[in-house]
Amino acid sequence: MFKIFDLLNGSRLTAQYAESCLANGVEAIHVTLNNFQGINPVPDLRHSLNQLANYRAHLRTLDGLIRMVESADDFERARADKKLAVVLGYQNVPGVERDLNLLRLFHDAGVRVIQIAHNIRNLYGDGCAEPADAGLSSLGRELVVTLNELGIVIDLSHVGDRSGVEATTLSKQPVAVTHANAFTVCPNMRNKSDALLDALKTNGGVIGLTYLPPLVRMPKEGAPTTKDVIAHIAYCVKRIGAEHVGIGSDFITDQPAERYQEFLRKPEVYGTWPWRFPVDSLQQQQELLESLLTQDLTRTQVEGIAQGNFMRVFKTVLS
Repeated sequence: MFKIFDLLNGSRLTAQYAESCLANGVEAIHVTLNNFQGINPVPDLRHSLNQLANYRAHLRTLDGLIRMVESADDFERARADKKLAVVLGYQNVPGVERDLNLLRLFHDAGVRVIQIAHNIRNLYGDGCAEPADAGLSSLGRELVVTLNELGIVIDLSHVGDRSGVEATTLSKQPVAVTHANAFTVCPNMRNKSDALLDALKTNGGVIGLTYLPPLVRMPKEGAPTTKDVIAHIAYCVKRIGAEHVGIGSDFITDQPAERYQEFLRKPEVYGTWPWRFPVDSLQQQQELLESLLTQDLTRTQVEGIAQGNFMRVFKTVLS
């Protein structure tokens, strides 16, 4: 069984789900802090703090099953205790506006991943839905420096192409695309261009390839299959090397449709509900990884895709 670090798991983190993760090789997951509520692409400070307080309180009810990751050593501590390592992150900058110093409080409260923008433009840069693709603002450049200094992993999953390339080039630490696929294979605006993939390789970062159906195959082309997922993996491995590829499932087990209304208003991009995942269970995820051994990948390379590559990024940034 492959050991897995899932760089974006959107499922409801219940005791049962944590147990299922551990039983199916998942040793660590990154969760977004609005895990139990609708997605807010531009959260204010009060919203951001409420989500953090609520989720930390929820994690305390799972204390016997999970360990919150605050340092690189926490991954090993979780493994030794047979607990699920949980990384807390935001899908957008958490409401600090121009006062980047406030990010220190979020770091002190356990936040270890922050995305620069979520689809639309904010104070820091353009998201992937902005046609102008204007890149980072001057404040966005300061944000990259601040996140590097704090030891918070920069996420570029919903960030615009130019913003992503600029952030990747500017960052002194490896960055992450926690959940996206290759634009060349599936030309969805949420997927990543060759230019960004190449910049990610140079930076030492990793892309977490996702099973979210409209990012695997365009909605108008029909339901995706595991072969389509493998096509993204194969393309990225050939383009940037297996050491820069990981898994960001974007599983949504037990989540209600209401949580995704922001996305479903754009069916040309996100398709229609219900989403039919080509890899739709923790068990099937293991089957996918096993199948990669028939795709000219060594076991060591598949182990890196499953866990090692993202673990390298996090140990570098969090150390």
